[in-house]
This record gives sequence, structure tokens and C-alpha cells, in this order.
Amino acid sequence: MHDLMVQYKRYGDYQLAQVLASFLPPLPNWLLVPIPTSPEHQAKRGFDTIEAIFGNYALKPLLTKIPGQGAQGMRSRQERLEAEQGFVLADVNYPIYNRSISKILLLDDIYTTGRTLYHARDCLRRAFPSAKIKSFTICR
Repeated sequence: MHDLMVQYKRYGDYQLAQVLASFLPPLPNWLLVPIPTSPEHQAKRGFDTIEAIFGNYALKPLLTKIPGQGAQGMRSRQERLEAEQGFVLADVNYPIYNRSISKILLLDDIYTTGRTLYHARDCLRRAFPSAKIKSFTICR
């Protein structure tokens, strides 16, 4: 799995998104929020790695990655744990969403320290304080 993820993410082998998508179980009927790829990585690869894998689902991109923070994969465990908040809410009409969102499922590819998911959860919690927030990742 490590080699597959390196080929997919580091070398931008887009076709592997289909292979990774084949590992997905049925996902619950929750609001599916992808963890966004950094603008730098998306420009380099030409695609968003999470949206490519989960593209067959109705995704709601409620988060935006703050540019210029560098790659998680290049950081040590300690550096990841000390990383500052990496997300902001995307430009959507939150008062409309806020009344109806009760369950959010964050979607990511790799769980290493959990810091990315905690930051995403914390960001969403401010906009949707009563929502139940869980996560699904392909590998750990």
C-alpha cells in the first residue's frame, strides 16, 4: 500500500485513483467532506488526490487548505503534531447549511498522526457546532 500511495501522490499517477476507489466500502448517508489538497500539490499533480478517489460520491468541499504550509509527508512526527491549523472554511453560505447539517464524514487517504483530521474537525466544529463529525481514511 505504501508503494501504491507513493506512486499516486508523489508521482501523480492519476490512474491509481481507480484502484484506491475500489477499496472503498459503502459510505454512510452523511455530508461527505474531502480533506483538500494543498494548492501547491494540486498545481504540481494536476488533480486533487482525495477528490479523484472519492469522485463517485456527492462531495461537499467545505474546507480550503491554507497555501504555503508544505507537505505533511516531508515533516517528522513531532513537526506534524506541532503544525498550526491548516484549514479555513470554503466560501459557502453557512447559515443555510448550519441548520440542516447533523452528520459530517471527513474523507482522507492516509492517517499518520491524525493532526490533519483534528484540524479539519476543529475548523468545521466552529461552523457546525452541533454536527457529529467522524472520519474515513483509506490507510493508516
